Amino acid sequence: MRLRALLFAAGAALALPALADQYRSEQRLIDTPQQDSKPQDPQQLLKITTDPYAKAILLRDLAGRAAQNKDYDQAAKYLEQALAQNILSAPAAAQMRSDLTQLYLARGDLKKVLPQLEAQVKSGQAPANALVGVAAAYVEQKRYGEAIPLLLKAGADKPGADISWRRTLAVAYIGAGREREALPYLEQLLKEDPTRREDWLRLAAIHLKAGNSQRAAAVMEVASRLGFLQSSEERLRLVTLTAQIGAPFEAGSLLQQWQQRKLIETNLATQKLLANLWLAAREDSLALPALETVARAAPSAEVWQQLAQLHLDRSEYGDAASALEQALKLGGAQNKNAGKLYLALGLARYQQADVDGAKAAFAQAGGFAEQKKSAGQWLKYLELSQAREQAMAAAAQRQQRAGAAATLANRLDDSAPPSMSSVAAGAAPGGGALTPVGAEASGNADGSIPAWTGGLQKAQWPAAYRPGQRLVNPYENEKPLFTITRDNLAQYRAQLSAGHLALFARYADYRMPVYATHRSVAYPQAIYEASAANKGRARLLGSDALENARLGFPFPEPRSGVEIMWNHRTRYRGNTLQMQSTQAVVGNSEPQLLNQTERIFERYANIADPADLTRENILLYYLTWFGKSRNGVDFVALVHETTNSLRQGRNIWVIPEGMRRMFRVPPVGYDQPFPGAQGLMFIDMVDMYNGAFDRYVWRLTGKRELYIPYNAYALSDGRYRYAQLLTPRFLNPAGTRYERHRVWVIEAEERGGKHHAFGRRTFYVDEDSWNVVLVENEDHEGKLWRFQEGHLLPAYNALAANCAPVVTYDFKDGRYFANRLLAEDPPPQFDLPMKPGEFLPDAVRARYGH
Repeated sequence: MRLRALLFAAGAALALPALADQYRSEQRLIDTPQQDSKPQDPQQLLKITTDPYAKAILLRDLAGRAAQNKDYDQAAKYLEQALAQNILSAPAAAQMRSDLTQLYLARGDLKKVLPQLEAQVKSGQAPANALVGVAAAYVEQKRYGEAIPLLLKAGADKPGADISWRRTLAVAYIGAGREREALPYLEQLLKEDPTRREDWLRLAAIHLKAGNSQRAAAVMEVASRLGFLQSSEERLRLVTLTAQIGAPFEAGSLLQQWQQRKLIETNLATQKLLANLWLAAREDSLALPALETVARAAPSAEVWQQLAQLHLDRSEYGDAASALEQALKLGGAQNKNAGKLYLALGLARYQQADVDGAKAAFAQAGGFAEQKKSAGQWLKYLELSQAREQAMAAAAQRQQRAGAAATLANRLDDSAPPSMSSVAAGAAPGGGALTPVGAEASGNADGSIPAWTGGLQKAQWPAAYRPGQRLVNPYENEKPLFTITRDNLAQYRAQLSAGHLALFARYADYRMPVYATHRSVAYPQAIYEASAANKGRARLLGSDALENARLGFPFPEPRSGVEIMWNHRTRYRGNTLQMQSTQAVVGNSEPQLLNQTERIFERYANIADPADLTRENILLYYLTWFGKSRNGVDFVALVHETTNSLRQGRNIWVIPEGMRRMFRVPPVGYDQPFPGAQGLMFIDMVDMYNGAFDRYVWRLTGKRELYIPYNAYALSDGRYRYAQLLTPRFLNPAGTRYERHRVWVIEAEERGGKHHAFGRRTFYVDEDSWNVVLVENEDHEGKLWRFQEGHLLPAYNALAANCAPVVTYDFKDGRYFANRLLAEDPPPQFDLPMKPGEFLPDAVRARYGH
């Protein structure tokens, strides 16, 4: 940064023109010659003056004149010479050193003055300009966290503070990863001084990282009109700045978009940068083509080794072997990683059933000390007769697992968004008929999963059911086929999720009663027809913008993980829904209950009046309130959920407990705490998952047959009281029902540059309803932290399906949180008359803000 402009203009300037006044305390008298009537040139006097003290004073005066003329370099030299006379008294010398320090600051020479300034700061006697000087030095050294308190102590956060002090504070906040605190300073700085290109770039980068596409686009438009971002170099500066503040995915998206539009030259340097950005963002599928371009243009062992590692991570063993061969060819045996490369080459060849090639590679690896033992074990194994057969069988049976199609962030250019073009090979089920919503219609091989025959039809409804009353269990007379316990766990392990296995490992008496499978979910005919129409038409612009879809499931034959999550997000739950439920935190003591009421007005999945996404960017209106009593209202939240966050993200208003005012709050979600859950559940865990998908890379790994909670009528039909269900450690198994069903499996890994308390999550999505039914949430060390279990409840009276209750087990805390408990609450009401006007902030404030 330009410290000269920053510091001297910041009010840290000296009163150097008045240096003579600062030395009036000097007691020694100087014998001076009689003055001529004509003033003498100070430079001439300096040449003829021999007295050290007189020379020091003369140099001081010359420094003052030089400072007046803003020649700070020369002024500093004069003061250095004056101090070198070693004749001044201690107070005078100290004052002169202080002035010299200010001159060093003015010309940006911080290395010379930092020790003196730090000593002043440590003594507690440092003036504001010295505090700013030290802070500026720390910013230059990237010690942002140390700079911020010094700037605050100096008053840089005050409205009247010098503009350069506030700019330094903004830069320090950004460097420390506290962009939200930097934002108001940057915006104010640009109002006062819009000529600073770096400030515009910083502001754009902050909005870009936050995913605020509209503001970022507006900032870049203004900056462009002011003459910034006109050259390729300036655009590259924004790309690198965006990466530096911790958003490599956004930086890579921006760079690739500008390359495609010929606004940044595509050359070796920019392709290397692009590849590094995708690698930092952990976007393998996007890094591969960039690295391949670099490898062709400037082949090197290092680049081919990077390519090989990416292919190995993706189980693309043929491509990995080719890349490893190139790396070894270019690096030779002298390559410090040659032993590792030969070992990896052996593995890649073996995975292709090239046993002879694998032997040759392992033999080469055995020549290196570190790899000798591993290579020897592989060679010994490959000598076995069954090794070749096993390799060939594994190669024949292996199915390619491709990740969710990565899509550019498209944060800046809403006018020319990239489309979701590539899809995960083999992700959709092949062969066989599909149901109207995209599930496999047939049963499984052993008959434990039956064929889908239309779901639970009205003729099959229980005779005891009456409209407006609780759902009656249509399978009331069934008994469990068997119960899984720790004793017989090994027999069923392959059909259990990691979350359920963790419950068995933790609790010796945990059990799962397994019943006959019923594919009872059915949706209205209008949903079936709309889903068929969406096939091949609906698409995603990035992960958080849906277009060309109407009413039904957007992706009945999904090819990526994020498409499946959109099916979950847009599933039909009735045109409107009002539901009262209870939530509870359960530990070793008595459960702590809280009541919740939800009113949901679906706009996308609304059969009577489906939203046209070309004109109405709204998924649903959501109003909820919490109370300690059944009719109490302690906290209110209003949400307008959108379908295209590139145009507009979700809008949220709240009425906090004890207040009559409604506040609009920034879009909340992700890992912010859910009200009343005592930290056991985050906002984005509501409805198993809700909100934006931008913090994770979503990978579809295929399908599994699992025992999952299904047809959970017994938990909601009133036979059990909450006191009976909410037993210590885990939900009372007596009321649960597990069935074998097919589920889609999606792995979500934290995206580079983003942050979430959960580093990795695994979602299990029921194929018949598109409900997420299980979620395994891991911490950043890869340990299972929280397990969400959604008990699927097909609402045959509304031709919809939802999870109720949902139980979240915290394996670190030992408690669990249950919400959407219905057993003692009034039954949910579907298709009540609702109007958009009821969900306007003024209407909600008038009704509940009292």
